[in-house]
Amino acid sequence: MRTLFIEFWKRLTPWNKFAEVYANDTDNAYPERMDRLINNSVTAKSAAAIMAQYLLGRGFGADNDSIVINKSKNLKLADFAAEVADDLVKQRGVFIHVNWNALYQITDLSVVPFEWCRVGKTDSEDYAGKIAVCKEWQQAKKAEIELIDVYNPRKKVIDAQVEKAGGWESYKGQVLFINMDPKLIYPLSRIDSIANDCDSEAQASVYKNRLLRKGFFGNTLVVTRPMGEESGEQNSFQDVIRESLGAENNGGVLCLEMDFAGEKLEDAILIKQIESKIDDELFNYTETSVRENILVAFNNLPSGLVKTNDTSMFGNSGEAIKEMKRMYWENTSAERGKLVNLLQNLMNRTADYSNLKLEPIKLIEDAAPDNP
Repeated sequence: MRTLFIEFWKRLTPWNKFAEVYANDTDNAYPERMDRLINNSVTAKSAAAIMAQYLLGRGFGADNDSIVINKSKNLKLADFAAEVADDLVKQRGVFIHVNWNALYQITDLSVVPFEWCRVGKTDSEDYAGKIAVCKEWQQAKKAEIELIDVYNPRKKVIDAQVEKAGGWESYKGQVLFINMDPKLIYPLSRIDSIANDCDSEAQASVYKNRLLRKGFFGNTLVVTRPMGEESGEQNSFQDVIRESLGAENNGGVLCLEMDFAGEKLEDAILIKQIESKIDDELFNYTETSVRENILVAFNNLPSGLVKTNDTSMFGNSGEAIKEMKRMYWENTSAERGKLVNLLQNLMNRTADYSNLKLEPIKLIEDAAPDNP
């Protein structure tokens, strides 16, 4: 008996000698590809938005919108937290730019797009001291790659970095890299295992659209005896047919001329509607199966929180919806804890908000003791 081993696709992180970074997959475009797959899939895009909302809850209190953490960009804590949550949900990692002052306090924070960042050279202990930032890695030029020090709040480290940069005026700050797959150089996207499902959902929509727009679906076939072109009889007849069928069918008429042997009226002209060739049952099965896989990948998101058709929305009782919300709040507790701890640690080192305590407000209230 011969055993057949099937080689599955694997994301690789080879060393890119030209850019002096670890590439994120062989084409160095893994983050962009995953982000595009999510955006092209209506289920994945909706699931990502819902999961991010469950990480954030209803915000962090009444002063949520008044806390500005980056004055130059007028970036508020609520918007910054939403950007962090978005990358943690989709890419399972985030890059955050941190600026310091001479008192070793954080002066501003901002999220660097995940697809812009790559990890630089590591030392003998596998520690990478630089994060390379470039807006376009596919055609990157060395002059366009900016190297920024990796986040380290120790005073001695910051002093050494400032001195090497030539002073505080030239200091670029640091980049904090949160990796939810610490054993890997870069984290695997949340949709890594269901990338084909996201693509299948998108391609099903594309296929149906092309069939409807460019196929014969909805067209009317009119077969007649040969008509004279010189006398204009042919064009006049076709114009009359189009007008008779109405504006909605204009351009959807196929006229075919051929000889008939009979003399009856029904032998002289034939009008036939061309029916759809879309297999609704097949598409319904495919779309349902890929949707379920996508929802499982987003921490088993209940389908009742995603679907918007009347049957799914009103078919569940109010208590059932509340239970789904409670369950998903628990399903996302680990990621939410990481998000809150990350934000809290950063805020503790800021000049203005070091005493701020962050606690996300639940999206659904707990049942009262006398009304379980």
